Amino acid sequence: MATVLISSLIVTMINVGGALDPLCGASNEWFCSPTDFNIPDAQDHLLRKLTVTINCDEARYRNSPLVAYVHTSCAIANGGTCGDCLRRATQIMSENCPGKDGAQYGNEECCARYELNNFC
Repeated sequence: MATVLISSLIVTMINVGGALDPLCGASNEWFCSPTDFNIPDAQDHLLRKLTVTINCDEARYRNSPLVAYVHTSCAIANGGTCGDCLRRATQIMSENCPGKDGAQYGNEECCARYELNNFC
């Protein structure tokens, strides 16, 4: 087990097997930024972007100056789909990190991450 700082997220990495995406952290773990968005529905907007596979990209929030960075990846092996896995990942982030300006979740089949700092 190792604790590392990835941009603004403090991540405790526990490798429990499976191929992990280095941009998304540990398997079956979620992590939240300690700070909140200052725009009410910014998290919902970003989570909707994370339901498709994105190889580390910039995401702008409507007409505001807010720029966040997003990343997803998939390695589906158990008959599911990437979209289903990413929807579960974003639901977990939404439930466990409400309103936070950074979050990530990864398991052995997919991972998703967003934050304001450029981790790409």
